[in-house]
Amino acid sequence: MGNIAQLFTDSVYFHHGLDRRRTEAYALHCHHFYELFYFVEGEASYLVEGVEYVPAPHSLLLISSNVFHGVRVESDRPYERYAVHFDPAFLPAEERSLLLSPFHEAAAPEDIYFTDADRFGMRDFFEQLMSCAGMHADIRDLSLRVRLGALLSQLLHMSRTVHRAEEEERPRQTVERIIGYLNAHIAEDISLDELSALFFVSKHHLNKIFRRATGTTVGNYIIHKRVALARQLMMQGETANAASLSAGFGHYSSFFRAYRNVYGHAPTERGSMPLEGDEPGGGADSGDSTLLRV
Repeated sequence: MGNIAQLFTDSVYFHHGLDRRRTEAYALHCHHFYELFYFVEGEASYLVEGVEYVPAPHSLLLISSNVFHGVRVESDRPYERYAVHFDPAFLPAEERSLLLSPFHEAAAPEDIYFTDADRFGMRDFFEQLMSCAGMHADIRDLSLRVRLGALLSQLLHMSRTVHRAEEEERPRQTVERIIGYLNAHIAEDISLDELSALFFVSKHHLNKIFRRATGTTVGNYIIHKRVALARQLMMQGETANAASLSAGFGHYSSFFRAYRNVYGHAPTERGSMPLEGDEPGGGADSGDSTLLRV
């Protein structure tokens, strides 16, 4: 493989590589060094412990010690990357555990792969490592240790920032899926137990994230949706009783109470259906434990 630049010591090997030749198979290997690959451009795939990664430009891949891995170049297009291999013993003992935590805390295959690493300026940290190549041997190792520490510190910052954002995003995505399910089954029997099982989240946590995202409980959301559906059906000519059944209310008395709580008057007031200008009133109060078989 061609190198634009490289630096080699007993503890650190760094290279900035550029190749233009397709390879037929993965060059698989395993060793005690840790590795960071910064992919610049090209068409390549990485195999890490049987998981294939197809990197996007300016993405970063982490490879821990003693992990079976390799790369395959998929075309003759220029394949450019930065790679640093380092012995963990090269890091200061008191900082080693923290600096290596992005490698060790990866719980899933996606946790070792980061897109948009340039957003965190990661390429600059690789370039800083390369600048150690021209230094005299008596200060090169010191500078390498400092700059590798800076690279790993920035990696730690990126890892925590990205994973924190993902943790904040997951509840929102779960709520979106729950809302989609509720709207698709709004006239059917729905319980918190059912939702908890469907979306693999406890009933308490489900209501917590739902309230945080929507400002109301699951049960109150369903009641408002059912009342709005029944109101629309009445405006299209259905009787209040028929509309309440079509909207998922098991009993007219439950619908009557919910409608009055939401709109401030009975379904049959102001003529046979609500006026266009009616605005929802106070929310319907619903206990969510048995959720809305009403």
